[in-house]
Amino acid sequence: MKQYIELQINCQNEEMADIITAYLSDYDFESFDTAPNPDGVTLLAYRLATDWASIHEEVVEAVSPFGDVVSERELEDENWNATWEAESFQPVDIDGRIMIRAPHHPTPTDSNIVDIVVAPNMAFGSGHHHTTRMMCRHILDSKPSGRALDVGCGTGVLSIAALKCGAEWVDAIDIDIWSTESTRNAAALNSLSDKIEIILGTVEMIDGRTYDLVMANINRNIILNDIARYASALNEGGTLLLSGFLTSDTNDIIAAANSHNLTLTTKLEEEGWVALKLTKLA
Repeated sequence: MKQYIELQINCQNEEMADIITAYLSDYDFESFDTAPNPDGVTLLAYRLATDWASIHEEVVEAVSPFGDVVSERELEDENWNATWEAESFQPVDIDGRIMIRAPHHPTPTDSNIVDIVVAPNMAFGSGHHHTTRMMCRHILDSKPSGRALDVGCGTGVLSIAALKCGAEWVDAIDIDIWSTESTRNAAALNSLSDKIEIILGTVEMIDGRTYDLVMANINRNIILNDIARYASALNEGGTLLLSGFLTSDTNDIIAAANSHNLTLTTKLEEEGWVALKLTKLA
């Protein structure tokens, strides 16, 4: 049974919480939640307990300019499921166009709303974070077709969104078995298991495959390291959607994209987070 670390961090405001979230993503933290407190914002962050002792001091030092780590505890994966359900995970309404909900929530009555069902778990991508919402907006506006790739698939939200918005097939890849199982569950809940291949591993495993849409909602370091592979896998005229980074990282990401024949089409920004839509030139 997997063990997770939960950090509770008190922050002055949402902006500080967002900065810490970006830092912790580089230390393999997989899931985040925030709630207001009398002095600002409480951030909860979760990662596998593996190698935690070796990086504990480095993590605390990295976040200390932006917030105070007030507690940490170890918990089992089932505890997270129970906690999330007990705290009544709320549906996410994205502009009245997409609904992300748990199985126990009612189905939207408006048939024009893209209805995405996910099960509570530790994987990132419940739809509550700015980056997931912006990526969903990009997917909807891109009117995808053909084959898509979801790098770091998390709960499978982006894979399901792509399929429900027009993609014919999705390869969903993640290094964490929790995430691949989450995506498998989401595919079943949305009756899309026959249109998705779920791959446990790194992006190198899709070498030789090509796509009309590539999606990566991860973090700046992974994007900068792997953007050459994204570009190589993308068909001419195809769309690359990127998020998981802050405004301050945007110029570096765009410069890297331009060096691989990718040009910026649309930029979305929300609370200091950015999501880019890029097109591969002929």
